[in-house]
Amino acid sequence: MKKLIFTSLLSIVVIISTAQLITTDPPLPVVSGPVTITFNAALGSGGLAGYTGDVYAHTGVITQYSSGSSDWKYVKTNWGQNTPETKLTRIGQDLYTLTIAPTIRAYYGVPANEKILQMAFVFRSGVQVGG
Repeated sequence: MKKLIFTSLLSIVVIISTAQLITTDPPLPVVSGPVTITFNAALGSGGLAGYTGDVYAHTGVITQYSSGSSDWKYVKTNWGQNTPETKLTRIGQDLYTLTIAPTIRAYYGVPANEKILQMAFVFRSGVQVGG
């Protein structure tokens, strides 16, 4: 009975961990290393679900100098700007990755004396949709 309960709990954890909008590899990134972000477009608002064109990240960081979670610092590109360094790689239906390298700090250009608290992302299509 204990083995069955453990197996069931393990299965639930696996289902929960694989059904996330954004995951990172490594799971606990450090600013002095690289990280791969995986975006599941079928989750969240689902605005890019089924989309097969190019997907880009609008991304920056929250530092100790940010006034709140919407005060992004060191934003990589202006909104709507498509660059190779913010283009995601499609790895499957509705699944995309973005590798931030050589380190998180270097990718965003954050000075060594500034503490990075969070990375912030909005994922968008490579072309304007709607009007």
